[in-house]
Amino acid sequence: MRKFRISLLTLALAACAFGAQAAGPEIETLAGRARDLFDYGRWSDARQEFLRVRAALTPSDRLLAQEADFYLAACAVELGSPDAEGALREFAERYPESVYANDVHFALGSFYCAAGNMEKAREAFAQTDYKALSAPRREQYDIRMGYVAFAGGDYRKAYDYFDRIGSRSEYADHARYYKAYIDYAEGRYGRAKQAFTALLRSDAYRDVVPYYLMQIEFREGNYRYVVENGETLARRAVPERRAELERVVAESWFRLEDFNRTLEHLAAFRKAGGEMDRDASYLEGFSLYRTARYAEAAEWLRKACGAEDALTQNASYHLADCYLRAGDKESAMQAFAMASDESLDATVAEDALFNYAKLQYELGGGAFNGAINVLTRYVERYPSSPRAEEARALLIAAYYNSRDYDAAYRAIKQMPSGDADIRAALQKITYFRALEAYKAGDMRAAQRYLTESAAVNVSPKYTALNAFWQGEIAFAQGDYPVAAAKYNAYLKRAPRTEREYALAWYNLGYCAFDRNDLGQAQASFRKFLAAWSPRDRYRADAYNRLGDAAYSDRRFEEAVGEYDKAIALATPEQQYARYKRAVTLGILGRTDQKQQALRQIAASGGDYADEASYELGRSYIAQEKYAEGAAQLEKFVAAYPSSPRCTQALSDLGLAYLNLGDKQKSLKYYDRVVGASPHSSEARGAMQSIREIYVSQGDADAYFDYAAKAGLESDLTALSRDSLSFAAAQKLYLDGQQEAAAKSLRSYVQSYPKGYYLTDALYYLSDCYLRSGERGEAIETLTALADRGTTQYTVAVLEKLSEMTYADERWDEAASAYRRLYDAAPTKTGREEAMKGYVRATVAGGDGAKIAAMAADVCGHDDAGAAALREAKYAWAGQLRAEGRRDEAVKLYRELAKDVRTKEGSEAAYYVIESTFGSGDMDKTEKEVFAFSEREPQAYWLAKAFILLGDVYVKKGDNFQARATWQSVADGYSPADDGIVDEAKARIAKLN
Repeated sequence: MRKFRISLLTLALAACAFGAQAAGPEIETLAGRARDLFDYGRWSDARQEFLRVRAALTPSDRLLAQEADFYLAACAVELGSPDAEGALREFAERYPESVYANDVHFALGSFYCAAGNMEKAREAFAQTDYKALSAPRREQYDIRMGYVAFAGGDYRKAYDYFDRIGSRSEYADHARYYKAYIDYAEGRYGRAKQAFTALLRSDAYRDVVPYYLMQIEFREGNYRYVVENGETLARRAVPERRAELERVVAESWFRLEDFNRTLEHLAAFRKAGGEMDRDASYLEGFSLYRTARYAEAAEWLRKACGAEDALTQNASYHLADCYLRAGDKESAMQAFAMASDESLDATVAEDALFNYAKLQYELGGGAFNGAINVLTRYVERYPSSPRAEEARALLIAAYYNSRDYDAAYRAIKQMPSGDADIRAALQKITYFRALEAYKAGDMRAAQRYLTESAAVNVSPKYTALNAFWQGEIAFAQGDYPVAAAKYNAYLKRAPRTEREYALAWYNLGYCAFDRNDLGQAQASFRKFLAAWSPRDRYRADAYNRLGDAAYSDRRFEEAVGEYDKAIALATPEQQYARYKRAVTLGILGRTDQKQQALRQIAASGGDYADEASYELGRSYIAQEKYAEGAAQLEKFVAAYPSSPRCTQALSDLGLAYLNLGDKQKSLKYYDRVVGASPHSSEARGAMQSIREIYVSQGDADAYFDYAAKAGLESDLTALSRDSLSFAAAQKLYLDGQQEAAAKSLRSYVQSYPKGYYLTDALYYLSDCYLRSGERGEAIETLTALADRGTTQYTVAVLEKLSEMTYADERWDEAASAYRRLYDAAPTKTGREEAMKGYVRATVAGGDGAKIAAMAADVCGHDDAGAAALREAKYAWAGQLRAEGRRDEAVKLYRELAKDVRTKEGSEAAYYVIESTFGSGDMDKTEKEVFAFSEREPQAYWLAKAFILLGDVYVKKGDNFQARATWQSVADGYSPADDGIVDEAKARIAKLN
């Protein structure tokens, strides 16, 4: 905006009758000369003369003194004196009723206007009486108030003020210039051109007017005029104005399609200090593109991209071609994605969308199944396009290639279902979707998807496989008749070379085992072995089952042979095989071999080390080698105090020492049996042995004292009633008379709270409650039984109790049951499952302190299992994060991020990346996101990471890559309703 300073009005003050004052003729002459100097604009000289006048005045010359003071203040204003404002205000205070008051307001307004303080200028002019001003002053008022309004952006009011200035006024050119500019700014080019043309004769404006005339010609499309006159104008212009002129000339050559000239003037624009905004970048990029300099063009076209507008669409469309010519399909795809906005140029959008979809497919489908989504969009949006068939063929291929089956399923369900190819793709996708649900443990969803897949029934291969996996679901749910039927249906359709063919025979073997059809079980396992070549755990397990079948048929030599085959494969199944082989050797009378095998198993550790250690002790006792038996059993009790066999081992030790003649040691171990499980059948046997020992010593009173201290019944009649009462209840239970059994068992529990069969009674009673659906009573009974210490039922009871309390959301009880189950479980798998349940129940409870304690507990056990450790650390990290202890949380997240295939690992990796972003290291953040994407993380957290990656590019100033990154999420990610797509679109909108 051209600024100008309009000098203060020459104050033609109304002549006052100074002759009435006491001043002499000399003073009058001096004052007249001072006024003349002021009127001629010689303000410094005028000031000196007025100072002489003021010095010569007497106190009685009041009016002349007032006039002199006013002129001195006015001179200060015109001379730009620092005290000008103070002088005017001091005058107003000294002469409040002065005839010059209006002139003071006007002078203040003029002062502020010249100083650029438009707000104060407006206030001062508002206090000026316009009608009291002379004609020249009114012109000055109008020109200055016009400028004040103009500077404030109020063009309408400014125009009205400027319009008051007459054509003969000394301010006429100023007024005409500002009115012309306002017409130009508001698009009234005809009127503006007329006014600017008239100003070519103005000394003040003849140099600036050609610039505006050229701009008007440019806006009216007269590009030839611009290029013919612009260069000369630019050469004469100041650097700031030259940059603007070069830009206009460059764009005019662009419109005239002389792209080399365009580039020449854009270079001059930059040299003159012009900044290359998006529009200028597009002019440069497109001109380079049209002159076949594609690599250079790409750099500038990228800078023009970003916002959702026509400029981005056009720039990105041509940018895509540059990338294709360079062989960079990835970048070309991103550029086509930006150009595919159908709300802009329809032709460009259609072609861009097709190429975007095709490249997405060729590049593997995208991180979020983008090929399916984009191809689907093209087919739906342009069904009549000549390329619709090609797009549809690619879409079907994309469905088949997809690994994100949930997203593929949602996409294909939007397609017309009558086409055979689409139906075949749907059958495959629902089948694989079912497999994912099965692996995740969601049997309901798996069954639902398999049912849908089976209903399509286009592909014989997937129809057969469907039957197999329905068999797997039934098998997992314990419905073995249905499982067997499904496996047999599969075997009728399946080729023998398929992996599932062999596994179907394997599972049929287990189904036969369940119905105790050992002959069929053996036949099925042998068919499995014939079809299955890998020397793996499946093969070893099949040998074990054949060994078990032979063992049950008392074909012990054959059983040993099958177990030997399982051992030879050296899989984890060898532990079971070694143990069963040892037991079978004992039955065959090869006691030394049995004991040698048991010693090896006990020494090597493993899931059957405790069983082998116990069995070895019992084997010695069976040989009446009581000393060896006692020594071995004492090792067992010391090593496995939580084993369900521990109580029986203590009882066996009592027997061993009794036979060795050491009655005191015998009493010691029988006493431990009673202490460990006072209300069990083992305790009853121990009490009988204790009674016999005391009686043999002739000290029956000692027995009665012992029984009293132990809190157990010693009266033989009472013991008999206890035994008979339990026996009656047990018979009802075993006969399947559930309701009667429950009633009888309740009566026993209430009548014999210290009974020898209380443990057995509670177990039977809990089973009755479970069968009748009385969950509350079942849980109460199971809890009471679990609290009785280690018994033969401990593991089974804790398994059921933990499962039920978890299902009923009794989180603290469930956590406790799972934790106790971990301590009692005899196998590694059992301990891992128990610890996992402990973690999940504690987390579900939501108590931060308990979560922290649980995590520390779990992390302190090496055999807690990978899943429990992962979930415990994840919960702990989340708790730390919620408490604001982010650095500590990130340490745990780094550990979890080592495996991003899990939900916890993916989320943890994202938080690590987020932490890096928060530290301000954009390069490292970018590298971490790309590394994350290559590790097959879960889609949700990968999308979150890509959104963060877009933020990285924004901070780096690369709006193209930011937009492309967010666009890939918006176009490819599904589902569309979990906030991810909205978040990506919101980021894109911020670029607009």
